[in-house]
Amino acid sequence: MRVRDKVCVLTGAASGIGRATAKLFADEGAFLVISDIDENGLKETYNLLAKVKERVSFMKIDVREPKEVKKMIQFTIEKYGKIDVLIVNAGVVRVGPIDEFSDEDYDLLINVNLKGTYYTCKYAIPYFKKQEFGSIITLASVAAHIGQANHANYCSTKAGVLGFTKALALDMAPYNVRVNSVSPGATDTPMLQSDVAKQAKDRCVDYDTVKREFEEEGVLGRWAKPEEIATGILFLATDDASYMTGADLRMDGGWTTR
Repeated sequence: MRVRDKVCVLTGAASGIGRATAKLFADEGAFLVISDIDENGLKETYNLLAKVKERVSFMKIDVREPKEVKKMIQFTIEKYGKIDVLIVNAGVVRVGPIDEFSDEDYDLLINVNLKGTYYTCKYAIPYFKKQEFGSIITLASVAAHIGQANHANYCSTKAGVLGFTKALALDMAPYNVRVNSVSPGATDTPMLQSDVAKQAKDRCVDYDTVKREFEEEGVLGRWAKPEEIATGILFLATDDASYMTGADLRMDGGWTTR
C-alpha cells in the first residue's frame, strides 16, 4: 500500500478523476478527507468506499469560499494532526468564442480553477511549513499547454494553475514540500461529456462527431479512463516521486507530442 496511513485531502471528489482518485487512495491505505460542492455526488463517492468508511471523512464545500476551504483544512488538522498529501482537483469547464463568452462564466472559471486552487493551498501551507514534509498536487490540463478552439478562457485558467504550481514549488522547497501538477488530456468524465455536448449543440452536429474529434487529438485514439489519471496523481503522492517538484505530469494520450 503506497500511501498507507498518509492523510490525504482531496477536493472535487464527487465524480470523474476526483472519485477515481478517492477510490485508488482508499485502496492504497490512505486516510481521506474528501470534498465537493456536489453533495449528492460526494455522498455517492463516500458510499463507494464502504469497506474503509472509518478512514474517510467528507465535507460539502465551495472552493470559491475561503471560509469553507479553511474549515476543511482545520478539520483535517484537528482530526489527524497533519496533512501528507493535498490534491487540488476541483475544477469546472466553460467553452465558447470570446466575443460571446459571458462575464459570469469567465468569473466562474477564474473563481473555481484559479482562486479555488489558491485558497486550497493557502490554508494548508502554514501546516506544511510547520511540519516540513508533504506533497501538493494540482490539476492543470492539456489546455494549459496548447490552444483549443473556443477554449481561450478555460485555457487561460489552466495555464494559470500550471504557473502557480511551478512558482509554489520554489516557495515550498525549503520546507521539504513537493509541489507538482498533473495535466490530463481527454478523459471520460462528466465534465468532458458536458463540454462535448455543448460543442455538439453549438455546431449542430451529433455528440459522437465531437467525441471522435477529441479522441483523435491524442495518438492513442481514445479517451482516458479517470482511473488512469488517478494513477499519475498517486505516483506524485508517493516516495517514488521524491525527487520531483515543480514538474507537470502530462497524461494526454500523446496530444501534445504532435
